[in-house]
Amino acid sequence: MALLLQSRRQAILHTKIFAATRYHSTVSSERMQNALNYCKDSVSRLRDYEGYLCVPFFPAELRNTQYAIRAFNVELASIRENVSKPEIGKMRMQFWKDTIDKIYAGHPPEQPIALALSEALKSTKMSALWMKRIISERVCSSNLDDHQFMTLKDMENYSENTQSSLLYLQLESLGVKDVNADHAISHIGKMIGIATFLRSMPFHVSQKRLVLPAEITAKHNLVQENVFRGEIDGMEDAVYDVATAAYDQLLTARSLMSQIPREAFPAFLSAIPYVRYLENLEKANFNVFDVKLQKKDWKLPIVMYRSFRTHTI
Repeated sequence: MALLLQSRRQAILHTKIFAATRYHSTVSSERMQNALNYCKDSVSRLRDYEGYLCVPFFPAELRNTQYAIRAFNVELASIRENVSKPEIGKMRMQFWKDTIDKIYAGHPPEQPIALALSEALKSTKMSALWMKRIISERVCSSNLDDHQFMTLKDMENYSENTQSSLLYLQLESLGVKDVNADHAISHIGKMIGIATFLRSMPFHVSQKRLVLPAEITAKHNLVQENVFRGEIDGMEDAVYDVATAAYDQLLTARSLMSQIPREAFPAFLSAIPYVRYLENLEKANFNVFDVKLQKKDWKLPIVMYRSFRTHTI
């Protein structure tokens, strides 16, 4: 909790510093509309379907901001699969770190996401700290080099620095400054991150990558090479342990929901698809390779609407 408060204070300080030095560049309405359309297309039914479903629950004047934030996240998340070498990925991450500095200095490059973020900063206060934290975590962690997490705690920290940071940006865009909302969103981000790793396991295994932490694979005598050959005895127990860690994060967040401002809730809707996944994973007896888990959840828009109306996750 103390670390969360410290990060929040740092983010506020960064925002004030940039606000004091920033000027807004002049971009034609046509170029800006093209940039916003690009972001909306990036957060489309194909690349971030669940994020796409979340945006309409935000106030109308903040929806372009959400598309910009999520397009930024999609761009970073796709770098690993679009480069042939980790070194190239690190160069692209450095480009984005430099780009954030230019955006906050009022000199966004001619890149659609950069222009859209620059436009968002005209009406919302968002700290560069969270954007840079997402970039740094993807560079320094196992993301680019395919190194296996050693512990569940390492996986949680990665999720905090990527998924939770994204949600902190959304809270800031909503103008929410509330310690309970920050605390709850921290746990939601960790849950989302862990569930994302579980949901992506079939793909990662097909690419000869095992995302389960080493402490879990060792506990259940899982050997990477055997898993890559399709020998998955003990996998369900290992997945159960990781899914339990995700669900613990969810339970903690739920215990705080009655204490958060109602205007913060749009940021919490990101949790719903992953809650649904964890529930379906349990029904599949924690078999992450069950084909039913890879199908699009057609009930998701209805479930999200119900969640928004009842203020529950």
